[in-house]
Amino acid sequence: MLMPMLHASALAGESEQETDSGKSFALGVSRRWKFQQLAAVDGITVVADADLVDVPSLAAVLNLEFGAASQMSVAELLARLYIKEGPDFLTRLNGAFSIGLWNEREERLLLAIDPLGMKSLYWRRDGRRLLFASRLGAIRALQGSSSEVNSAAILQFLLFAAVPAPMTSDRGTEKLRPGTSLLVSSNRVQEDQYWDLAYPEDENPGVARWSEDLRNAMRSAVHRHLEGCDPNGTGCYLSGGTDSSSVVAFASEKHKPTQTFSIAFEEARYSEIEFARTSARAFHSKHHEKFLVPQDAPNAIEKIVAQFDEPFANSSAIGSYYCALFASQQGVHTLLAGDGGDELFGGNERYQRDKYFSIYHLLPSWLRFGLIKPLVSLLPLNDGKLSLPRKYVRRAEIPNPRRILSYGFFLSHPQDEIFTGEFLERVGRENWLTVPEQHFARAKASSELNRILYLDIKMTLADNDLRKVSGTAELAGVNVRYPLLDKRLAEFSGRIPASLKLKRFQKRYLFKQAMKDILPEKVLYKKKHGFGVPLAQWLLQEPHMNELMKDLMSDSRTRQRGYFQPKFFDHLMKLHVEQPSFSGEIVWYLLALELWHRKHVDHAREGVHAL
Repeated sequence: MLMPMLHASALAGESEQETDSGKSFALGVSRRWKFQQLAAVDGITVVADADLVDVPSLAAVLNLEFGAASQMSVAELLARLYIKEGPDFLTRLNGAFSIGLWNEREERLLLAIDPLGMKSLYWRRDGRRLLFASRLGAIRALQGSSSEVNSAAILQFLLFAAVPAPMTSDRGTEKLRPGTSLLVSSNRVQEDQYWDLAYPEDENPGVARWSEDLRNAMRSAVHRHLEGCDPNGTGCYLSGGTDSSSVVAFASEKHKPTQTFSIAFEEARYSEIEFARTSARAFHSKHHEKFLVPQDAPNAIEKIVAQFDEPFANSSAIGSYYCALFASQQGVHTLLAGDGGDELFGGNERYQRDKYFSIYHLLPSWLRFGLIKPLVSLLPLNDGKLSLPRKYVRRAEIPNPRRILSYGFFLSHPQDEIFTGEFLERVGRENWLTVPEQHFARAKASSELNRILYLDIKMTLADNDLRKVSGTAELAGVNVRYPLLDKRLAEFSGRIPASLKLKRFQKRYLFKQAMKDILPEKVLYKKKHGFGVPLAQWLLQEPHMNELMKDLMSDSRTRQRGYFQPKFFDHLMKLHVEQPSFSGEIVWYLLALELWHRKHVDHAREGVHAL
């Protein structure tokens, strides 16, 4: 039963497999690194993909010397923690993990992933069986029939470039949300939120104290994530932005020199290699950089589509993949990433833009409804400057999170011009934003900014960016750690007043105060970029990419999926030529969806029919 799942989970280089089974269970791992482990202790069997940090604190819970604990496998350590504390042991873990734990005496299964969603875990009821795996393809491999595409998940993919948890692209299969566990017995499946980020803002300390405390918290987080790391086999992603540069700054205090890895492009608008070089020089890193050309894209796309079992359209995955592959070729097996800083400390530009609209609600209601709104209603609603006040009021009156998400292509164009009537009937014409609205409402926060940050931690990070970085690094044979998503640092960020994250219209104000004497000024006050790639231009200019785009967009197989109106493909192709920077990403969404269908859906069905 396990072998098809293990074969479907395995990547290149994963030849070692380990299994354990009993009367009611069967568990196994397809091992690539030391993090994939299986252990059995006193009737508790654990299968884990876990890269934990701060192991000494776990050893202390078990009254063990660190040396003794370090001789144990992580799976055995987890089993012993469960025996001592039950499911509550999950609250003690820091780092990335997905866990399956079988309690033989009670015949109960516990599934869990880490607090911030660095790892993934999929599960499905299949008759009397419960199937779970860290890859969706492993569950598909054991299903009794071919998987059915979940139309609601496809819509969410088109809105957010990835399928958000708990949905998956396969109807009937779910994935765990960050910080959740699933307790399964013979007659019950119970989900529990064992950890969540809260925002108990503390207004007491002054800016100087907050800055010092934040700087120390970040330094400690980076140092914790370097524990047990060999300097020769460890490095840092370096985009040249404030987050990756901060990680390099603190890593360089432990590893001298720290190895840094950057990618660059010939297209000046996308290449920020000068900022990366500035940081590398400032912290005396052993710097490596690779320039990507359009011809690099087709090979990466083929591998990335195969790697991601669900449709995924974050185009910067191409850059992330080549950066991790480059590091692997230099002998590096662990990379520290800077993801998380924007969402913890208020660094995205859309937080700044949205504040202009939130100001409207600070005005007295009598002024808004008695004077301003009646006056602006007399103004025209067109593309002229006179219409701007009316447009401002109209957008300001949209409640968040709908307002901050309303710029999206598929949310700002008429549905009937894009989608088929059949698809709209399946997904409904309303409630497209239920997932982000639930996150926004669930946040334990008093300020609107922190609610938006919470939403982005769940969706921009866990559903998208972390999957991108972890997935492409795994594909390249590299493990990733995320020091800015250290659980202690995340909890600290929740106590920072929202007014210090976005002060007036200054993004990540406190973060910059904390790092102003450490990061080069040129880097600290640069415009955000990251590992974006010039995909829109490549689709138009690179022959293989252009041919791929034209072939897929015109193919009857693509057009007959039942999602889009046939004329929408033609309209989008025309728009892409006229306004590539605006529509290029949307073209890529459609291409990524079709490539996923052909690799993971059509291919699987052909296999079923062949049987």
